[in-house]
Amino acid sequence: MIEVEVKARVRNFDGIEKELTEIGATKIKKEHQEDVYFNAPHRDFAKTDEALRIRKTFQKKASKIILTYKGAKMDKISKTRKEIEVEIENVEKATLILENLGFSPVATIKKDRESYFLDGFIICLDNVHMVGNFVEIEKEAKEGDDFKTVVEEIFKIYEKLGVTEGFERRSYLEMLGIYI
Repeated sequence: MIEVEVKARVRNFDGIEKELTEIGATKIKKEHQEDVYFNAPHRDFAKTDEALRIRKTFQKKASKIILTYKGAKMDKISKTRKEIEVEIENVEKATLILENLGFSPVATIKKDRESYFLDGFIICLDNVHMVGNFVEIEKEAKEGDDFKTVVEEIFKIYEKLGVTEGFERRSYLEMLGIYI
Protein backbone atom coordinates (compact mmCIF):
# COMPACT_ATOMS: atom_id res chain seq x y z
CA MET A 1 0.00 0.00 0.00
CA ILE A 2 1.13 3.56 -0.72
CA GLU A 3 0.27 6.29 1.75
CA VAL A 4 -0.21 9.57 -0.14
CA GLU A 5 0.17 12.32 2.47
CA VAL A 6 0.73 16.05 2.71
CA LYS A 7 1.35 17.70 6.09
CA ALA A 8 1.10 21.40 7.00
CA ARG A 9 2.08 23.26 10.15
CA VAL A 10 -0.63 25.55 11.50
CA ARG A 11 -0.64 27.93 14.46
CA ASN A 12 -3.90 26.52 15.81
CA PHE A 13 -7.01 24.74 14.65
CA ASP A 14 -9.31 27.77 14.94
CA GLY A 15 -11.56 27.83 11.91
CA ILE A 16 -10.24 24.57 10.46
CA GLU A 17 -12.72 22.41 12.37
CA LYS A 18 -15.57 24.65 11.20
CA GLU A 19 -14.34 24.48 7.59
CA LEU A 20 -14.12 20.68 7.83
CA THR A 21 -17.80 20.55 8.83
CA GLU A 22 -18.77 22.99 6.07
CA ILE A 23 -17.10 20.96 3.32
CA GLY A 24 -18.81 17.77 4.56
CA ALA A 25 -16.07 16.04 6.56
CA THR A 26 -17.18 13.67 9.30
CA LYS A 27 -15.30 13.42 12.59
CA ILE A 28 -14.40 9.77 13.09
CA LYS A 29 -12.23 9.63 16.20
CA LYS A 30 -10.17 11.42 18.81
CA GLU A 31 -7.14 9.67 20.25
CA HIS A 32 -3.74 10.00 21.88
CA GLN A 33 -0.81 8.36 20.06
CA GLU A 34 2.65 7.38 21.25
CA ASP A 35 5.11 6.38 18.52
CA VAL A 36 8.39 4.67 19.41
CA TYR A 37 10.83 4.86 16.49
CA PHE A 38 13.62 2.35 15.93
CA ASN A 39 16.84 2.43 13.95
CA ALA A 40 18.19 -0.61 12.13
CA PRO A 41 21.49 -2.38 12.84
CA HIS A 42 22.21 -3.02 9.15
CA ARG A 43 21.44 0.41 7.61
CA ASP A 44 20.91 3.98 8.72
CA PHE A 45 17.25 4.98 8.33
CA ALA A 46 18.27 8.66 8.29
CA LYS A 47 20.19 7.96 5.07
CA THR A 48 17.62 5.64 3.48
CA ASP A 49 14.64 7.83 4.52
CA GLU A 50 12.83 4.84 6.03
CA ALA A 51 11.03 4.52 9.35
CA LEU A 52 10.09 1.69 11.70
CA ARG A 53 7.81 2.38 14.63
CA ILE A 54 5.47 0.89 17.16
CA ARG A 55 2.40 3.07 17.66
CA LYS A 56 0.17 2.83 20.72
CA THR A 57 -3.19 4.57 20.31
CA PHE A 58 -5.45 5.36 23.21
CA GLN A 59 -9.14 6.18 22.81
CA LYS A 60 -11.82 6.45 25.47
CA LYS A 61 -12.84 2.80 25.33
CA ALA A 62 -10.05 1.05 23.43
CA SER A 63 -6.38 1.02 22.60
CA LYS A 64 -4.47 -0.44 19.69
CA ILE A 65 -0.82 -1.28 18.94
CA ILE A 66 0.48 -1.13 15.37
CA LEU A 67 3.92 -1.99 13.97
CA THR A 68 4.64 0.17 10.91
CA TYR A 69 7.36 0.22 8.25
CA LYS A 70 7.57 3.29 6.00
CA GLY A 71 9.72 3.37 2.88
CA ALA A 72 11.51 6.37 1.41
CA LYS A 73 9.48 9.35 0.18
CA MET A 74 8.50 8.95 -3.46
CA ASP A 75 8.32 12.58 -4.67
CA LYS A 76 9.57 16.07 -3.85
CA ILE A 77 6.34 17.73 -2.63
CA SER A 78 4.51 15.20 -0.46
CA LYS A 79 5.25 12.54 2.13
CA THR A 80 4.04 9.76 -0.17
CA ARG A 81 5.69 6.46 0.67
CA LYS A 82 5.19 2.73 0.86
CA GLU A 83 3.61 1.78 4.18
CA ILE A 84 3.16 -1.66 5.71
CA GLU A 85 1.25 -2.03 8.97
CA VAL A 86 0.30 -4.91 11.20
CA GLU A 87 -1.61 -4.85 14.46
CA ILE A 88 0.19 -6.49 17.36
CA GLU A 89 -1.03 -7.55 20.78
CA ASN A 90 1.91 -6.91 23.09
CA VAL A 91 4.13 -3.85 22.82
CA GLU A 92 6.73 -5.14 25.27
CA LYS A 93 7.24 -8.44 23.44
CA ALA A 94 7.32 -6.74 20.02
CA THR A 95 9.95 -4.32 21.34
CA LEU A 96 11.99 -7.23 22.71
CA ILE A 97 11.86 -8.99 19.33
CA LEU A 98 13.11 -5.87 17.56
CA GLU A 99 15.83 -5.23 20.15
CA ASN A 100 17.03 -8.85 19.98
CA LEU A 101 17.35 -8.44 16.21
CA GLY A 102 19.56 -5.39 16.80
CA PHE A 103 17.01 -2.61 16.30
CA SER A 104 17.30 0.16 18.85
CA PRO A 105 14.60 2.55 20.08
CA VAL A 106 15.61 6.11 19.27
CA ALA A 107 12.77 8.41 20.28
CA THR A 108 9.13 8.61 21.25
CA ILE A 109 6.75 11.08 19.62
CA LYS A 110 3.48 11.82 21.44
CA LYS A 111 0.48 13.50 19.85
CA ASP A 112 -3.20 14.15 20.32
CA ARG A 113 -5.14 13.55 17.10
CA GLU A 114 -8.64 14.26 15.84
CA SER A 115 -9.44 12.43 12.59
CA TYR A 116 -12.02 13.30 9.96
CA PHE A 117 -13.18 11.49 6.81
CA LEU A 118 -13.98 13.22 3.50
CA ASP A 119 -14.49 11.46 0.16
CA GLY A 120 -11.89 8.75 0.79
CA PHE A 121 -9.41 11.11 2.48
CA ILE A 122 -8.40 11.05 6.13
CA ILE A 123 -7.79 14.52 7.57
CA CYS A 124 -6.00 14.67 10.91
CA LEU A 125 -5.57 17.58 13.28
CA ASP A 126 -2.44 16.75 15.27
CA ASN A 127 -1.08 18.45 18.36
CA VAL A 128 2.43 16.99 18.44
CA HIS A 129 4.06 17.41 21.84
CA MET A 130 7.19 19.62 21.68
CA VAL A 131 6.71 20.20 17.93
CA GLY A 132 3.41 22.02 17.28
CA ASN A 133 0.09 21.77 15.47
CA PHE A 134 -0.29 20.11 12.08
CA VAL A 135 -2.96 19.16 9.59
CA GLU A 136 -2.25 15.90 7.76
CA ILE A 137 -4.32 14.85 4.77
CA GLU A 138 -3.82 11.37 3.37
CA LYS A 139 -5.31 8.71 1.16
CA GLU A 140 -4.24 5.16 0.36
CA ALA A 141 -3.23 4.16 -3.16
CA LYS A 142 -2.23 0.84 -4.66
CA GLU A 143 1.41 0.24 -5.50
CA GLY A 144 2.05 1.19 -9.11
CA ASP A 145 -0.89 3.64 -9.27
CA ASP A 146 -0.20 7.23 -10.31
CA PHE A 147 -0.54 9.12 -7.03
CA LYS A 148 0.08 12.61 -8.45
CA THR A 149 -3.66 13.20 -8.95
CA VAL A 150 -4.26 12.30 -5.30
CA VAL A 151 -1.60 14.84 -4.23
CA GLU A 152 -3.37 17.50 -6.33
CA GLU A 153 -6.70 16.62 -4.69
CA ILE A 154 -5.09 16.93 -1.25
CA PHE A 155 -3.89 20.46 -2.06
CA LYS A 156 -7.44 21.36 -3.20
CA ILE A 157 -8.76 20.26 0.20
CA TYR A 158 -6.10 22.41 1.89
CA GLU A 159 -7.32 25.39 -0.17
CA LYS A 160 -10.89 24.77 1.02
CA LEU A 161 -9.59 24.71 4.60
CA GLY A 162 -7.74 28.00 4.08
CA VAL A 163 -4.31 26.39 4.54
CA THR A 164 -1.98 27.74 1.86
CA GLU A 165 1.42 27.64 3.56
CA GLY A 166 3.43 25.75 6.16
CA PHE A 167 3.71 22.55 4.14
CA GLU A 168 6.27 20.22 5.67
CA ARG A 169 7.99 17.08 4.36
CA ARG A 170 10.22 16.51 7.37
CA SER A 171 9.24 13.92 9.93
CA TYR A 172 8.44 14.95 13.49
CA LEU A 173 11.74 13.31 14.50
CA GLU A 174 13.63 15.54 12.06
CA MET A 175 11.81 18.62 13.38
CA LEU A 176 13.08 17.70 16.85
CA GLY A 177 16.62 17.32 15.46
CA ILE A 178 16.61 13.53 15.82
CA TYR A 179 18.01 11.70 12.82
CA ILE A 180 17.85 7.95 12.90
